[in-house]
Amino acid sequence: MVLPLDYNDFEHLQSVIRKLHNKEVREAFSDLGGDEWTPNINTPRASLRQACTIYDSDSALIMLLKQNLYFLTLRKAQDYQAPFVGMPKGSFDSIRKYRPQIILYFKEDAGDIEEGYNAVDGRISFRLMDKDSETITKAELITLAKKIKTEFGGSNGYTWKKGKDYYNYTDKDKGYQLQILGYNVSEAKQLIKKILNLQLHSFQEKKLTVAINEDPSLAYPTIPPQQNILGELIREPRRRPVATVRFQYAHANLWGKPDLIPLYDRTFTYLNALVTEY
Repeated sequence: MVLPLDYNDFEHLQSVIRKLHNKEVREAFSDLGGDEWTPNINTPRASLRQACTIYDSDSALIMLLKQNLYFLTLRKAQDYQAPFVGMPKGSFDSIRKYRPQIILYFKEDAGDIEEGYNAVDGRISFRLMDKDSETITKAELITLAKKIKTEFGGSNGYTWKKGKDYYNYTDKDKGYQLQILGYNVSEAKQLIKKILNLQLHSFQEKKLTVAINEDPSLAYPTIPPQQNILGELIREPRRRPVATVRFQYAHANLWGKPDLIPLYDRTFTYLNALVTEY
């Protein structure tokens, strides 16, 4: 079949991109309404949806910027990559069945990152020992997500100062094998207690152990030494840097489910989180 006489290559391409892209945007922001949604910027999510939606009047550059916002800035593109936990999650899941795992993610503020270094981050996880992937319900996950928002979402995100000492809190029967790099014991205890509060568990001093290096400044120098690589002096990666990290979002990892489930997200990284910031 020949092309129509009035065929325009750009108009055709724009039409296809607009149809496919807007379908994804519409589904991601379905809580605001479907096709009947009236464009507005009255709320943060409405503003994002409007900014991501492609219109027939958009130029090629504007279309690219909107796709960049949706897939890169909002990190929607990661939906097309299998989560990794040392190996593809689907492969890892088949090794052993485990209780639902809750993962809390923290990251250093952009303005605090030292020049020449990457942002310091932190991940803490625990398991729900009274549930499994078949018995846990979406309602229970939403309840937990709301508790995480209460404990870690206030005041622009809970912050914890990472340091050079290891604080280990182990209570395997209740799902805890926490390994926290902390600046001091009081701050580590505060963080541990907030995690325990999510399941109304009480802190037990006997379950906390502390590992302190005899010479942390030598073992984990603030400014790492340099090494010669192909004739260029390159600094070695930092080990146990001291930095304040801020809570970003939380996931649930259920055995048998290929994707992580975003529980609560205060950063708009995940548009499909069970509980959002607003």
